[in-house]
Order: sequence, then structure tokens, then C-alpha cells
Amino acid sequence: LFLSLSLYLFLQHGTPNKFDIPVKRSRILEDSFNVIMSLTAQRTKVLKARLWVEFDGEKGLDYGGVAREWFYLLSKEMFNPYYGLFEYSASDNYTLQINPNSGLCNEDHLKYFKFIGRVCGMAVFHGKLIDAFFVRPFYKMMLKKKIILADMEAVDTEYHNSLKWILENDPQCLDLTFQVETELFGQVQRVDLKAGGAHIAVTETNKKEYVHLVIQWLLSESRETNEILFRGVS
Repeated sequence: LFLSLSLYLFLQHGTPNKFDIPVKRSRILEDSFNVIMSLTAQRTKVLKARLWVEFDGEKGLDYGGVAREWFYLLSKEMFNPYYGLFEYSASDNYTLQINPNSGLCNEDHLKYFKFIGRVCGMAVFHGKLIDAFFVRPFYKMMLKKKIILADMEAVDTEYHNSLKWILENDPQCLDLTFQVETELFGQVQRVDLKAGGAHIAVTETNKKEYVHLVIQWLLSESRETNEILFRGVS
């Protein structure tokens, strides 16, 4: 009867009755990554099947409890700042944001973000919890909502306070231009916020445009990884 039901479900929906996820507790991140990322885009439909998680050396039936534990333990590893994919927000040590320098910590970071997106999508579909909290801009980018200055406080407190001061005061005394500086491995890099930005002074008239472009520049450092993660969810 079980085999007949499995065959019926496969023929009707093209989806196997269950999806096996064999992992070792000591290698839960690596093993889960290998299992889930072995699926081509055309085969990801199988992730909607019943999840059959089996920890190495712990044979037993999975009536949902093992899968729930797998999501919990895996999320602890996926979002651990130790791996360099995520970092804590500027305002606390539990809210997360994507590390803009994740590529320097892990050369396969884009594959891992796609994997994390798939796991999050699985959690939503199967009604499981993911143990992670993100900064507001992360959710707004996912929902394609406009990000405003107030949202940036948790991302970069120093930039937020500086930009807020500019909006509330005349910035001409700061001798700013439409160019920003960033430091990477001790090297200072200059980035024009718009064409010829180094030669355009920030004034009372154009300061709102400057603030908007700075926010977009700050977000651009993690935009690609965000989009890959979101595609994984869908």
C-alpha cells in the first residue's frame, strides 16, 4: 500500500513521497549543503516532499521532531558569524545582516547563500522555524520595499548618525562631495556616487540626493548576495 501510494503521488505530482537528508551532527552544515545543493534547479521540487532527516548512528522514525531539530541545529550553524557569511548588526549581538565581505571569508559564499535560501524556503513550506532574526533592511529588500534612513541605524550606526546630521543641518561646512571612501585590507578606496561625483559638492540643495545615494551604496555591498538568497527561497 505504501509503495502504491508513493507511486501515485509521484505520477500525479512528479514529486517523490519523501526526501532523504542523511547528516552527521558534527558536520550538519557541510552534509546538509552537499545533499541540498546536489539538486539541479529542475529537481528542487523534491524539497516539497516529506523531509526524512536521519542523523548518523541514530536510526529511527521521523514524525516531524527530527526534521524540526535539524532546522534548528542547521540554522544555528548557517547564521553563525564565525563562518563569515553573516555578521551581527550595529545595534546588538543577535540581529543579523549579510556580511558585505563574505566573499573574502568563503570563496563559495554565493553557493552557500543559495543553499541558505533553499533551506529558508523549505522551512516556510514545511512550517518549521528558523532560529535567526535579521535587520529591517533585509526584510524590506525581500519585500521590495523602499529603504529609508531610519532603517539604516542597525546596519551602520555611524553612517546613520552622520547622514541624519546632514539632513538636519547645512552640510557645506563639511566640504563633502558625491564620493565616499571605504577601507579594505588597509587600502583606502574611493567610490563616486554618481558620474563625476568627486567634483560635485554636497549642498543644502542636493543633500537629500546625496543621502539617498549613500544608502544605495551601503546596500549595494550585499545586494547581490541578498538576491541570490531570495532566489533560493523561491
